[in-house]
Amino acid sequence: MAEKKSVLTLNLGSQRVGMARFGIGGKGSLMLKDYNFAEMPGDPTADGTRRFALNEAIRQLGGAMKAADSEVNYAVPGQFLIAKFVKLPSLAEDQVEKIVGFEAQQAVPFPLNETVWDYQLMGRTGGEMEVGIVAIRSEHLSDLNAAVEGAGLAVHIVDAAPVALYNAFRYNYPEADGCSLLIDLGARTTNLIFIEGRRAFISSFQTGGASLSQAIAKEMGMDYDTAEHRKVAEGFVNLGGNYEDHEDPEIDAMSKVIRNALSRIHGEIVRRTNAYRQQQGGSAPSVAYLAGAGASLPYVKEVIEEKLRVPVEYFNALKNVGVGPKVDVERVSSEAHTLGELVGLALREMSCPMELDLAPKAVQDRRDVGTRKPFLIAAAAALLAALFGVWIYNSRAAASYEKEMAKVQQKIAPLANADAAIKKAEADEKSSADRASVLATAIADQKYWVGMFDTLNNLLKDDQIWIVQVTPYGADNKPLFGAKLFDTEASWPFEVKAPANAAAVTKEKNTVTDLLVVAVNRNGTNEGSSAIDFFKSLTRDSKAQQYFDFPAKKDSDSAQKHDDELIQKYLKHEVGDLQTRDGYAFTMRLPLKRQVEVTLRAVKP
Repeated sequence: MAEKKSVLTLNLGSQRVGMARFGIGGKGSLMLKDYNFAEMPGDPTADGTRRFALNEAIRQLGGAMKAADSEVNYAVPGQFLIAKFVKLPSLAEDQVEKIVGFEAQQAVPFPLNETVWDYQLMGRTGGEMEVGIVAIRSEHLSDLNAAVEGAGLAVHIVDAAPVALYNAFRYNYPEADGCSLLIDLGARTTNLIFIEGRRAFISSFQTGGASLSQAIAKEMGMDYDTAEHRKVAEGFVNLGGNYEDHEDPEIDAMSKVIRNALSRIHGEIVRRTNAYRQQQGGSAPSVAYLAGAGASLPYVKEVIEEKLRVPVEYFNALKNVGVGPKVDVERVSSEAHTLGELVGLALREMSCPMELDLAPKAVQDRRDVGTRKPFLIAAAAALLAALFGVWIYNSRAAASYEKEMAKVQQKIAPLANADAAIKKAEADEKSSADRASVLATAIADQKYWVGMFDTLNNLLKDDQIWIVQVTPYGADNKPLFGAKLFDTEASWPFEVKAPANAAAVTKEKNTVTDLLVVAVNRNGTNEGSSAIDFFKSLTRDSKAQQYFDFPAKKDSDSAQKHDDELIQKYLKHEVGDLQTRDGYAFTMRLPLKRQVEVTLRAVKP
C-alpha cells in the first residue's frame, strides 16, 4: 500500500538515544524503515540533562540517518516527569480543565508557571472520570529541546516516554485482557505502566540499569565506564539456587552483584504494584512485559518472572508494525523490546489513546502557524484580489477626480487674491490687537498706581505722618535694583546707575508684588495720628482694599486679634515705641492686589 507520510522519531534516553524513521500507510498501517542508537558515556545519574552529550548523540544519529532539517517527534525521559492519575466526579466539559488545574497544583511540587504540563481523560468508571496528568519543569524541557534543535532538527511533537510506550502497547496488543504490567528498565529510571482495559497508571522510580553498573563499580573496585562495559559485554543475572557457578570467578561475582541490585528494583515493583491496587482500585497484574535496554541482560526475564510469580514476556513493539527492506531483521528481532517509545511517537501522527502535548511555547507557536498556513495563504490571496479590485476602482476614480479638479481650479483662481487680502487683514488686525492690549495694560497700570497713591494720601488725616520713601519689591522678596520712589537719586521708571563694568545699557522686566513704605510720625504729643491708627485705617478702608491684599479675618478670630496679627506682620518701627506718641520712623509692607509689570533701565555711567 502506498506510503502517505514519513515520520522521524527520537527517544532521549539518559544513556542511550534512539532515532527511527517510519512510513505511515493507509488504514492505520505503520512501517519501520530505518533506526539506530547512540550511546552516551559516563554515569547518567551524575549530570542533569547531559545537554552537550545529548546534542552530540543526536547529531551523530541525524548524520547517519540523513535527517538534517527534518521534523521530529521526541520523547522526554521518565526521570524528568511527574505523573499523577486521579479520579474526579462526573463533570461538565467546561469544568474539567479548572478542576484538573487544581489537581495539577497539588501534584506538582513547584509552581505551575514554571512547568509545561498536560492532561488526558482516560474514561469513566462507576460515575467517576479518570484523568492522567503529566508535567515537566520548564528549565529541563528547555535544555532537552535546545539539544534537539541544536542538532538541526525541527521539533513537531514532544511526548512523555512512558506515554509513548503505553500507546505502542495498545497498538500492538489490542487483545490484551486483564491487568498487564509493562516494565521499562531504562538506564536511570524504571517506568511501570499498569494497563487494564482503557485504564492506565504510570509510576516511575529513579533506579535502573545505571544502578546495576554502579553496584558493579563499587563492589569490584572499578570506574563506572569500565563497569558498564563489562556489564554489557559479560554480565548476566545470577539465577541463584542450584544453578552452577560461572567458570570465571570474576564474572560469577559480577552476576551475583547484578542479582542483588536487581532485587532492589523488584522490591520497588512490588511496592508500587500494591499501591496501584490499594489506592487506584486496580487489579493484580496477570502478565508482565519487559521493555528498555536494561532488560537486555541475560536472565533478567527469568529472575523477574521468578520473583513476581506471573508470566513475563519481552515486549514486542513491532508486533503489528511492518519492517522495511533496509532493516536488519535479525538485529531488530533482538531489539524490538527497546523500540517502544520510537513506535509510540510515530503513532502520534495517527490516532492514539493518550495524546499529551508537552511542547515548549515556542514550538507550539511555530506549529500553530504551520497549521494555519493554508488559511493564511487563502486569506492573503483574497486580500490581494481585494486590493487589486480597489486599485482598479481607485484608478478610475482618480481619472474622474482629476477631471473635476480641473473645473474647480478654474473657479478657485479668481478667489486666490481675495483670500490673500483677507489673510493680510487678519494679520493686521492681530497686530493692532496686540498693540492695543499693551496700551490697555499700561493705562490700567497707570490708573492703578494713581488710585493707590491717591488712597494713601486721603488716609493721611493730618500732617503728623509723612511718607518719605516707597520701595518696590519683586516676587523674590528683594527690592527691584534698590530703586526708591520719591528718592532724590531715582526717577521714574526707576533709572539707576549700572555697575561700571556693564557692557551696555540693559533693560529688565520685573513684576512689583509689594511696596515697602518708610514714614515718620512727627507727633510728640497725645494728639494726632499714630502709626498704628494709620495702619488700621489702611487695612479697613474699603477703597484701600481695592489696591492692597491683606489677609482676611478668620471667622474664629476677634477683630482685635486680627489687627494684632496684621500689625505684627506688616508694621515695623525703627525708633521709639509704637505705642507711644513720641516722634519716630516706621515701615509698612503693603502687598499689592494687582501685580504690576515694570521695566527697570540700568544706564552705563
